[in-house]
Amino acid sequence: MPLTIPRPFPLQPRIPSLFVIGLLAAQYLVFGLGNSPEPKCSINIERPHYSSYLYEYKKIDAIKLNITTKCNVPQRYTEITSSIQKIENNRQATAHKFESDRRYSKTKSPHVVIFEELYATCVKGSNVAYSGEAKGYIHLKHGQDYPIQGSSGKFVAVSCKIVAK
Repeated sequence: MPLTIPRPFPLQPRIPSLFVIGLLAAQYLVFGLGNSPEPKCSINIERPHYSSYLYEYKKIDAIKLNITTKCNVPQRYTEITSSIQKIENNRQATAHKFESDRRYSKTKSPHVVIFEELYATCVKGSNVAYSGEAKGYIHLKHGQDYPIQGSSGKFVAVSCKIVAK
């Protein structure tokens, strides 16, 4: 008796493949785009410090303030107004207020914006305690504005007094 091997019947899809692709695309649009993360942003304000870089390369005595904003979603730009506060006669006062500044995120790091050129000229010799503050908003890529504000925290003594312009 000859041995016969049954031939497999190729399964024919009962639903056309274009229809399945359409269903997958619709599911992605409905569920994929709707689940974008809730925007969460933070601001990091470093303590004001004497800039040895500015002195070494430009011969400028200055107190420098570095600020970074980070989000879990891409941001287009950050706009802030920042200031350096000082302790004078046991009272907090504004030593220097910077003009409103807008910085754009870079293509390589769309979640981060860095402010590094904020400085105020000073005269060396006097110890003064400084702290940094900033307030503003982050404009996210999808159009929403996210308010931010913060400070560097504790006042730190620096051997340079900010002078009025």
